[in-house]
Amino acid sequence: MTSPVTEAAMAAVTARLVAMVPTAIVERARRAPVDIESETLPRLVLHVDNLDADAGAEPGATHYRIGLTVVGTAIGTSDLDAQQAIISLHASVVAALAGWTPSTAGLGDVAELGADFLLHDVDQSATPAGEFAARFELLAVAPTGSPYL
Repeated sequence: MTSPVTEAAMAAVTARLVAMVPTAIVERARRAPVDIESETLPRLVLHVDNLDADAGAEPGATHYRIGLTVVGTAIGTSDLDAQQAIISLHASVVAALAGWTPSTAGLGDVAELGADFLLHDVDQSATPAGEFAARFELLAVAPTGSPYL
């Protein structure tokens, strides 16, 4: 069965995060903000950011560079503990994804592009909490004219 390149990438990355970061709940394409006071944390939310196509890289094939963002949210018992929880969760995500090659045919290595970190202000949450947004890029190669794997 064929799958759009972005769906194949998202499914592979989601499965990898579930397997490699078992302490976190993993979600895809969530629009609602994470409710720090009532939801189970840590939590990872995966989004597709962009898709760049290059039909000239290889005859008969299009190389798609898929931009992905993983947003991680964690809490702590103090501000320092929350910051350390965010840093640790980020490190787990990078260890799971950076340099990894999915087993799905047509998908290539995942590259780490950087991250932003945020410790929530006290007016945002009574619980010490924070988040990161880590950016990755994944290569997918499909036949020219077909955005499917």
